[in-house]
Amino acid sequence: MELTGARVAITGASSGIGESTALAFARAGAHVHLAARRTDRLEAVAEQCRAHGVEATAHTVDVRDGDAVTSWAAEVEGLGGCDVAIANAGVMWLGPLLDMPTDELRHQYDVNVHGVLHTLQAFGRPMRERGRGVLMPVSSVLSVANLPRYAAYCGSKHAVRAMAASLRIELAGTGVEVVHVLPGATESEIHAHMDVSRLPLSTREAKRVPASQVAAAMVRAARRPKAEVLCDGQGRLLYWATRLAPALVDAVLPKAMALRRRR
Repeated sequence: MELTGARVAITGASSGIGESTALAFARAGAHVHLAARRTDRLEAVAEQCRAHGVEATAHTVDVRDGDAVTSWAAEVEGLGGCDVAIANAGVMWLGPLLDMPTDELRHQYDVNVHGVLHTLQAFGRPMRERGRGVLMPVSSVLSVANLPRYAAYCGSKHAVRAMAASLRIELAGTGVEVVHVLPGATESEIHAHMDVSRLPLSTREAKRVPASQVAAAMVRAARRPKAEVLCDGQGRLLYWATRLAPALVDAVLPKAMALRRRR
């Protein structure tokens, strides 16, 4: 896809991967339509995008609200249609699954699963009618792996991967591509709402890649779509180890995390 003049919609665009992705597409010459809940930060990102000579709109949207996502998508359609829709908004709550409060579970699935579904439907339907476009749900390399204390988060990301794979089959031959993005540990604010004591040591000390690296991978994937996009070496290692030897990974990873906790 030629990105100069293309229209790209991005959820969760006020920080982290979403912010970096907005800037990366703007630098590539695409007009960007940004959605998030934090209006002031979102407008600041949009202003940075406009500095690259493209259109940038900021929309205060909570992806848990399907009607709000549909209204936003209609606005973008009114401006000429969406070429790439990136469902990036996500949250993370960690802890033993059996002890996790219901509100944390519900919040995580409302954003990570229903928010992605709302975005795919709102932008995917008009893409299907036009016979072109790229739907880009963003999950995590943990959509293929499993970790203790990550059960709820992993479950939400496994759901996105299954959703993307099934949707890809449904849209085969329509001209609409489904590109599933699987970042590894990335610099972002995804843990900002959690007390640091609830984060496993392995999470606190994880080597993280810049969000700009994930954004660059998404720009490449928009130009040349493929089914799944891995964004860093550590993520690729975990992805392929899990695909090739899942039982071994399930046995080794918890032990490695336990050793780090005792360090």
